[in-house]
Amino acid sequence: AKETAGEYNRLITPRGGEYAVVLADGTKVWLNAESELHYPVHFPEHEREVHLKGEAYFDVKRDTSKPFIVEANSLDVRVLGTEFGVRAYQDETCIRTTLKKGKVSVENKGSGIVLTPGMQASFDKETSKMDVQEVNVNLFLAWKDGRLVFDNCSLENILKDLGKWYDFDVRYEREDARLIPFSLNIKKHDAFAEVLHLLEDTGCVEFDIED
Repeated sequence: AKETAGEYNRLITPRGGEYAVVLADGTKVWLNAESELHYPVHFPEHEREVHLKGEAYFDVKRDTSKPFIVEANSLDVRVLGTEFGVRAYQDETCIRTTLKKGKVSVENKGSGIVLTPGMQASFDKETSKMDVQEVNVNLFLAWKDGRLVFDNCSLENILKDLGKWYDFDVRYEREDARLIPFSLNIKKHDAFAEVLHLLEDTGCVEFDIED
């Protein structure tokens, strides 16, 4: 859904949806499922600021005179021209900023850190603590290119993400099944039943699909 409020656009993707948009400055944004982007129709003179709930990938048009700022909850990600992802779902305690190329500054209440390519900043919303680590960026950014990539993730976390992308809910017959670790690297747009069959092929878990 896309609605214009005054001089702002609000772009909302539902569960099972995604959307790509080009902003007024030429910046490209890919919005993941169950996410929201609030951005001006025209950027003012001195800075480019957008507001994110959920997850997005940004390919920012370089403009050294006009920084690009992503405001996500209490975190500001400030860049000049670069490619990076921000994951800031409201039901998750961490906001993750993953840098593919260029340079970004991740700031909270005036203090922050600068990321270089291949690094990820994790900001804990409850403690306001920021951790930085080197990561395989594909694990966090592959969704933008239509792939589902997980490395040794719990079944619960995998199905939570799949639920956003394919719009389904999960019930567990056995609580310990939530913690079974899996690794996946598959195309995103396959029918989700095929993804479940791949998980079943390991012999660790079975699924029943209702409705």
